[in-house]
Amino acid sequence: MKVEAYISELLYRHDCVIVPGIGGFITNYRPAQIHPVSHTLRPPSKSISFNVQLQNNDGLLANYIAESESIPYAKAQAKIDRFAQKIQNDLEHKKEAKISNVGILSKDRNEKISFEPKFTANYLLDSFGLEDIQSPAILRKAKTIRLQEQVARGSKNIKSKQSSINWRVAAVIVPLIGLSAFVSLQNSSVSENLASYAYLNPFKKKPAAVYVPRHVEKPAEKVVVLEETASLASPAPKAVEVKPALSAEKMNFHLVAGCFSSKENADNLVQKLNAEGYKSSVIGQNAKGLFRVSFNSFSTRELALVEMDKIKSVGQSTWLLKQ
Repeated sequence: MKVEAYISELLYRHDCVIVPGIGGFITNYRPAQIHPVSHTLRPPSKSISFNVQLQNNDGLLANYIAESESIPYAKAQAKIDRFAQKIQNDLEHKKEAKISNVGILSKDRNEKISFEPKFTANYLLDSFGLEDIQSPAILRKAKTIRLQEQVARGSKNIKSKQSSINWRVAAVIVPLIGLSAFVSLQNSSVSENLASYAYLNPFKKKPAAVYVPRHVEKPAEKVVVLEETASLASPAPKAVEVKPALSAEKMNFHLVAGCFSSKENADNLVQKLNAEGYKSSVIGQNAKGLFRVSFNSFSTRELALVEMDKIKSVGQSTWLLKQ
């Protein structure tokens, strides 16, 4: 299988795939989009970008080729070097290099490399099986109404609303005026209770409000549980302090030391690496059932890359795995 096929497979599961001698291919999440001209609805996907400055070999591509083809790591790295030399040769003579299902690299007059991604493959696994949907445009009939007709209709509506509001106000005010006049004329004969009840009389003085205190229950006092100390010299109670538990960090980045089909061999390598000062452990099995052994595990990619350089500086071979 060609190297570009392995690059395409790794882009489904990793955010960055570095090809030594060429650069790094980076994927970023892109939400669903609607094309304004073709009226096509595209599902969420991953956009691919290229960074020529990513030249540090993290061993991801070489280890994947070695596991897929069951060949040594050195042969897989040599295969990558030949592929990188072919791409550089195409850029030097043809000014363009195609990578299947990934995109096209091109070089301009200023020796600057640009990248054009290919949109035929969707590398977002959450959108697997979703295809582009094309819908016809929605046509709306425009209503042509003369300006004079609109003004005439608006004035009629305003007049009708004003008249309806005036009638409503009159329907409320007239009964109130009649009632207040009746109460003022019959003030001498109306009883005190009725006058107190009918506060619509503007000539009648309202009775003073009397404040009645309300009984409010006191809240129950909080009970503090204290822990008595057993010492006779200090009989004062001691408050129990509860500290929140700290959440452990997730170690998602692993520096792989090797893969074994035997669990016993994997445990032997773990003991050997721990004796050398590493925090080694078995981090599970891959798709082919091989047990992976790590030098160490980290919570961030930056810490893992720093440790990777230290391990390689002493002659050890490793690669970065994200779970």
